Amino acid sequence: MSDTRLPFDDFQRDVLEALGHVVYRVDAPEVPLLVQVLANVAKSSVAQLPKLPALDQLRTPAAKRALWPQLRALRKAARA
Repeated sequence: MSDTRLPFDDFQRDVLEALGHVVYRVDAPEVPLLVQVLANVAKSSVAQLPKLPALDQLRTPAAKRALWPQLRALRKAARA
């Protein structure tokens, strides 16, 4: 087992198992909060976002200027 958190605590898992349910663990990659927020702002899915530079590079003004037109285009496409 990996160190992936299960969606339920021990008590909840015990109750679900007592009710006959099976609790599965899903090994999904963690999506950083920044990426989730950007997808929300762009009104698109995380998969549709352009490839983002590393976080330390994304903090630079040039990277921000390059990113926002792409996000605006995604948002416009979502409206159409």
